[in-house]
Amino acid sequence: MADYSLEILASMGEIDPADWDALIDNASRPLLSHAFLKLLETSGSICPATGWTPAHFLLRRDRPSGPGGTGRLIAAAPFYLRDDSWGDFVFDQEFARAAEAAGRAWYPKLVGAVPVTPAPAWRVLTAPGEDGPALGELILQGARDAAKEAGLGGVHILWPAPAQAAALRKRAKAGPEDWVEWPHQAFLWKNRGWADFPAWLSSFSKNMRRNVLRERKALAEAGISTRVLGPAEAAARPGLIEAFSQLYESHNDKFGPWAAKFLTPDFFLGLPEAMASGWALSVGFRGDEVLAMAFLLEGPDRLYGRYYGAREEVPGLHFELCYYRPVEYALEKGISSFDPGMGSPHKARRGFASLLAPSFHLPLDPDLRAMMARYMPQIAQAEAAQVEELNRDLPYKATASPGPGGA
Repeated sequence: MADYSLEILASMGEIDPADWDALIDNASRPLLSHAFLKLLETSGSICPATGWTPAHFLLRRDRPSGPGGTGRLIAAAPFYLRDDSWGDFVFDQEFARAAEAAGRAWYPKLVGAVPVTPAPAWRVLTAPGEDGPALGELILQGARDAAKEAGLGGVHILWPAPAQAAALRKRAKAGPEDWVEWPHQAFLWKNRGWADFPAWLSSFSKNMRRNVLRERKALAEAGISTRVLGPAEAAARPGLIEAFSQLYESHNDKFGPWAAKFLTPDFFLGLPEAMASGWALSVGFRGDEVLAMAFLLEGPDRLYGRYYGAREEVPGLHFELCYYRPVEYALEKGISSFDPGMGSPHKARRGFASLLAPSFHLPLDPDLRAMMARYMPQIAQAEAAQVEELNRDLPYKATASPGPGGA
């Protein structure tokens, strides 16, 4: 790396936003944007106290001559030190327990991830015109070297973007000392040429199309309307974002120790100032009263559905705000895909195909790596069977079925 310098920084605040964002493309927005990652940190959502210690890797090309200054940023990736796995959405706790029982170290681990976001989006960001694969390898090798030097248990890449996954998969096949691939079932809706919501529904079987129309009609007859509000409109409504923060808290409180309550009120309240675009709220109203909301992250090519909360449980309102209304919104705006989040097998019957999205793992203890590799075929088979079973429940007519597609 004679022509490059690698640095590890402890916060997004130490990184120039323009330098970072110059590396990202449409597929990386907004999950890898400087504003989003920084807000996670400054809001206290992602910090050492919550189990996430930022350790972002940056690669610069050294200045050709003369002392002082820093070279141009040509590659970067968000990484975090982790002492547990809560919020990874890759449930490796059984491997961690087996390692502990064997007297081996699984934690602390170095994780490349978009924090608390199980969406296939993480990648090594590289400057346009640079050799992306080569620079990506330099960053990943730097992560491995840093983990070894610090005595960490391993390096783990969670929910990588498809191109990043392909590069890691190539390395995983290189030999017994490299990455172990772990596939995970995930959901994704893709626009297969539907012009609008009625056209999408027309691809459903008669019974499921009738069920969706019945659910939406019942909400209308109950005096409930729904809308997706973008950042400016959401911020202009007094108390709306604060109300969503409260709904997020109260909804998660229902699940006790299994709650996915990772974001602080300051995260939501900080959105209007930190991010003028890249998010929206899917809102259900009875008159002027807000009944329920879901949070959306919005990129040019993909919509992400996250977090639902309701003041009143109304049949069908969750499906409307988390699935139907966002799909309709994506079709209206020309957004080609919608990731509705993990879990909930009823997503299949509402048109969300299942696919396999991988993570990649490199325990630095060769025995732990061998253990993980030994169990992975069985795990992969179970995940593939789940994908197949869920896709049998898709509502599409046989001639219109989109299949699982790719991430």
